[in-house]
Amino acid sequence: MTAPKAAAASTSAAGAPAAGKALSVTGLTVRYGGVTALNQVSVTVEPGELVGLIGPNGAGKTTFIDAVCGFTRSTGQIRLGGRTLAGLSAGARARAGLGRSWQAADLYDDLTVRENLTVGAYTPDWRRTLKEVVWGRARHDTGVAEQLGITHLLDRPCDGLAAGQRKLVDVARALAGRPDILLLDEPAAGLNTDESRQLAARLRGVVDAGTGVLLVDHDMGLVLAVCDRIVVLDFGRVLAEGTPQQIQRDQAVIAAYLGSSTPPDSARPDSDNARPGERPQSGSSEDDS
Repeated sequence: MTAPKAAAASTSAAGAPAAGKALSVTGLTVRYGGVTALNQVSVTVEPGELVGLIGPNGAGKTTFIDAVCGFTRSTGQIRLGGRTLAGLSAGARARAGLGRSWQAADLYDDLTVRENLTVGAYTPDWRRTLKEVVWGRARHDTGVAEQLGITHLLDRPCDGLAAGQRKLVDVARALAGRPDILLLDEPAAGLNTDESRQLAARLRGVVDAGTGVLLVDHDMGLVLAVCDRIVVLDFGRVLAEGTPQQIQRDQAVIAAYLGSSTPPDSARPDSDNARPGERPQSGSSEDDS
């Protein structure tokens, strides 16, 4: 397992000093009625570390992000730095330092890219509101756009963007809020090979500046090339964890991706189309990747 990169004296993509908060998730469990979507999942993301979260369709990866960010009820411990996030709303968790992107890249299409980034940067509380009244609203869009390579798109309306461009804007919008930990849900979806390679370089820049990143993606070339450490989920449980090299050699991981693993009795894929104990077909399209 690789050692986390030092975050001392680092700066975020928006130019502010990195807070150096680690995300620690312990025993995270999500149940929908009698279905256990996540079962005692534990994951850590250190400042300046890029952790991949992979697994077959229906393994629970998006459910994990939803639970950590407060969009899905869960049990277990979620801590950011020294603060527990359990019981907080999604908005409160965002203000505490969590940022995320979405599979669908659901942008405000009637706004420009710059305006979308401004929305992403706005996490209101009374302190920030007071500062904006006195000094005006800070602008972070230029630095974030440079970080993601989308400066040329800033003044374009989002409804005219290509699919790959929308994904980059979605990542930039999440980063505009200057999170301590950024959770990315399939940011490479819709990107071609060259765009995916460029995204890898940009994500490394974000991480090297001190932000911790959890990356969920099916582009294994991207995941293996850019991640410091990888956690593998299968049927809602952690199957393996290690460096990209260790994960590539892990026989349990190979078996899971070939579809030959047997699900635990208490877990099954969190897919409405899957029956208990049945893995979705590789070609199925699910909200939870």
